[in-house]
Amino acid sequence: AMGERYAVMLTTRGCPHTCEFCTSPLVSGWRAYRKRSLDAVVAEIRWLVDEFGIDEIQFVEENMFVNAKRMKDLLRVLAKEFSGITFWNTGGVDVNALDKEVIDLMAEANFHRAILAIEAGDPEVQAQRVEKHVKLDRLPELVKYMQEKGIDLKALYMIGFPGETRAQ
Repeated sequence: AMGERYAVMLTTRGCPHTCEFCTSPLVSGWRAYRKRSLDAVVAEIRWLVDEFGIDEIQFVEENMFVNAKRMKDLLRVLAKEFSGITFWNTGGVDVNALDKEVIDLMAEANFHRAILAIEAGDPEVQAQRVEKHVKLDRLPELVKYMQEKGIDLKALYMIGFPGETRAQ
């Protein structure tokens, strides 16, 4: 935790991807992705702040960033309504949904940590095993820009996919 008092919450459930290593399709439904309204999210955060003095929110969802437009709208609301709160996600950020606008909005909303769901560093393994097909060539620029914006980065990798060679 980064704050003194934190809470965990969900703004979405599920994921539209069906990566073969992931349990989300089994737990949340095949390609199931459900979004809470921004009004409901704001009301819950306001309640957590007012009732419990929360200064950090950890979003614990499977794929919070998969819908880039919704994420931009949410980040704008967080920046406007909750300037004293720190935000981050404990699940993997969908790299393909990131662009400079999202990163700028993350910084404005005090979204101080991101865990990138890279999964595999080899394009062939990505194509065969990771249904979200992370565009690996974008990573150096995105990582550099996020670091410039003061966002703490971690990454998720899977090692040892069936058929994956030691070199991959």
